[in-house]
Amino acid sequence: MNLKSFRLIYDYTFTEEIIHEITMRSYLPNEYILKAGEELDGLYFLIEGRYFVSSLEITGKELLLRYCQKPAIMGDIELFEGCFIQSNCIAAEKCDFIFISRFVYEKYLKYDSDFNQLLLKELAYKLRTCTISSRVNALSPASVRLAAYLCTIESTSHFNNYIRTNTLDDVASLIGTTKRHLNRILKEWSDAAIIERTNEEIQILHWEKIKEISESVRFE
Repeated sequence: MNLKSFRLIYDYTFTEEIIHEITMRSYLPNEYILKAGEELDGLYFLIEGRYFVSSLEITGKELLLRYCQKPAIMGDIELFEGCFIQSNCIAAEKCDFIFISRFVYEKYLKYDSDFNQLLLKELAYKLRTCTISSRVNALSPASVRLAAYLCTIESTSHFNNYIRTNTLDDVASLIGTTKRHLNRILKEWSDAAIIERTNEEIQILHWEKIKEISESVRFE
């Protein structure tokens, strides 16, 4: 079990009495880690890999909410709220987790202030990024959102990891539009020589114009 990696990633060291209660869990690409509506069995701390979080809408469409890479924790919201799992969490690539059952949390960690600081930090990150995405997607037209997305992932901020992806389908879902609408915007930009597009790849030819279109809006 890679507890050394856990310590380096999350800056926390488990006591000896807890170590033998901790397990590792691994998931293959496209495998469900958590399913919405099911009961939570414990906390998952990402050690290696990348997964995405999605929500199944009433229309049957699955809405992509975010991508997650280390450090990332699953189960914190459900643990504090005492509710069922709120969103689907699916491995985007092979993922390894340190797993802590609810029983172990209740017995050893519930009143550990340092450990709970980890969970609160994760909750604050989720709240911040969800608030930003909701605000941007609700108030800005699609062209501004797309330009803002491109400017955001080009920045060095670690906050941009939750929207970083390589497919147009995912980009469209993350910024709250359709791939069809996205393609219309990209064609306009291509015709205006702002970008150059080859299939799914986009090369920015005029970054200043993209920044101008973004109206200084960012997903961070």
